[in-house]
Amino acid sequence: MIRSLLLTLFLTLPYASMAADLANGERINKNCALCHGIFGQGATGRLSPRLAGLPEYYLRKSIADYISGKRSNPTMMKTSGLAQMSQQEIDDVTAYLSSLKIARDQRFNILQSAPGNPENGEELYMDDCKTCHAKDGMGKEKKDSPPLAGQHPEYLFQSIQMFKGKVREHADDPEDETFTDYSDQEVLDMLAFAATLDDTLVVPGERFMPPRLMAARPPLPVPPRPAPSGGLRITDITQTVAQMELKPGVTREDAVQAMLSKAVELNLKLVGSQEVSRELEARGVETPFLAIYQFCNPMDARTMIINNPIFASYMPCRISLVEDAQGKYWLMMLNLDMLINSQLLPQAVVDTAIKVNRQMLDIMVAGATGEF
Repeated sequence: MIRSLLLTLFLTLPYASMAADLANGERINKNCALCHGIFGQGATGRLSPRLAGLPEYYLRKSIADYISGKRSNPTMMKTSGLAQMSQQEIDDVTAYLSSLKIARDQRFNILQSAPGNPENGEELYMDDCKTCHAKDGMGKEKKDSPPLAGQHPEYLFQSIQMFKGKVREHADDPEDETFTDYSDQEVLDMLAFAATLDDTLVVPGERFMPPRLMAARPPLPVPPRPAPSGGLRITDITQTVAQMELKPGVTREDAVQAMLSKAVELNLKLVGSQEVSRELEARGVETPFLAIYQFCNPMDARTMIINNPIFASYMPCRISLVEDAQGKYWLMMLNLDMLINSQLLPQAVVDTAIKVNRQMLDIMVAGATGEF
């Protein structure tokens, strides 16, 4: 009897040890959220695909491709820490993202934003896409193919352009020529049809509620008091800051020059800088190095404050270069994604927050590596 019980325990231990920890996946997703949104919803445009609800097999495959170098995104690799993750951590975050069934909520429905004709696109889709991605666009695990239903059309259009240019491999086949003879308009038509496929996932009246899996933080020594009218409201600052250490060999001057050059490339304006430590040293005050650089895109700022004037407190966006007690240098920025952590905001605001986060991360990565 005891031998049988021990054998049963032995056989079940590997599976139990490999079970995904969704709470840990939620923690890891804080890094992904900088570019993909706190709910994995992604953003319209070509840079931030939707991750929520994607099957685990495809998320794991994509991560493996990035780690191996088969796919390239330096900013993502630097900010996500994918290359340093254990397999268990990868399983945790892929399980968590896959569990976010946001497509059931009409507010997350992918609308036809591509300038194509879905009626013309249906025939093209059924000819070339349904075999691998399924008639309903939900993908097929046996072919390692992702769902197309519910993915942002602009991102899919960019992917197809990369397939055509042999920048990426379609279906893991370097000789694949599926899209070679497609015109841009035919691709847009096909994607306009694909944008209709997630309509069947919507459950009328359903409202997505993100899981709250992480353990509650320890209470503060002094319980926070409600802010008086017109007073200051304090939030948990640890969730609002992203930081990155300078790569060995990168000087302060290298970092600043790389950041300024990357900002110009991204069409972001340097609207201010504060050499705090230099000013203090001029007064005879010894201090660790601190400089603050402020960047802004006026149209993005406008989008944010029209929705809610409180966003003005985050504009312009700041990156600080700070020396710690050990003499190491860090770049730090505020995380705009925190602003959409607890509620659903209009898509234009979400898109802008994700876009700004990504641009600021690009600047930080340039500074931390000295490359742009």
